[in-house]
Amino acid sequence: MQPNDTITLVEAYDTMRIFVEAVWRRVDRPQEEVAFLLAGLKWADGAPVDPAMWQDWLAAVHSATKEAIDRP
Repeated sequence: MQPNDTITLVEAYDTMRIFVEAVWRRVDRPQEEVAFLLAGLKWADGAPVDPAMWQDWLAAVHSATKEAIDRP
């Protein structure tokens, strides 16, 4: 991928979930510390198990893109 390539919000959400899981496995933290987060991020019937996490994700996307626009 190149720095200017784009992905969909769903692809970005899945990327974040996969990233968190990979870091969790690499640092070998106790399962309960990250398992709750990962469980809520998984998809079920076309939506995240925890709908609030999707809303938090959208808010984070909005914040990140706003910060990118506001940068000089």
